[in-house]
Amino acid sequence: RHYQHRSDRHIRTLKTTALVDTDSCAILDVHCSAHWPHDTQTGRRVALRNTGKIESLAGDKGYDDQSLRDALRSKGVRPLLRHRLFAAYDHAHNARLDSELYGQRWMAETAFSAIKRRFGPAV
Repeated sequence: RHYQHRSDRHIRTLKTTALVDTDSCAILDVHCSAHWPHDTQTGRRVALRNTGKIESLAGDKGYDDQSLRDALRSKGVRPLLRHRLFAAYDHAHNARLDSELYGQRWMAETAFSAIKRRFGPAV
């Protein structure tokens, strides 16, 4: 950032959130933003507009938001979102997650990796 400021050059990047089907590795939905909003904001938007297509939603600690969990449950979607560790009971919440389903998050990382291999690292 210091170099960017001194040289008066700015790097434009996009924050991309994708919803990936773990059965087929197909990308169901994508949200792009140039403003880098928090994952809880983009995750909510992507998840709630696709509740008819998904049974469960796995996400890392960046998506830790109780109101998102409640909204997903009200739509019949099982939230598999890790809790950020602020208290001892957060460890217990994470231990209760279905590790087999949560472990399928790697499919989303594989989809991003395939896109980068196909189109290059500038994507």
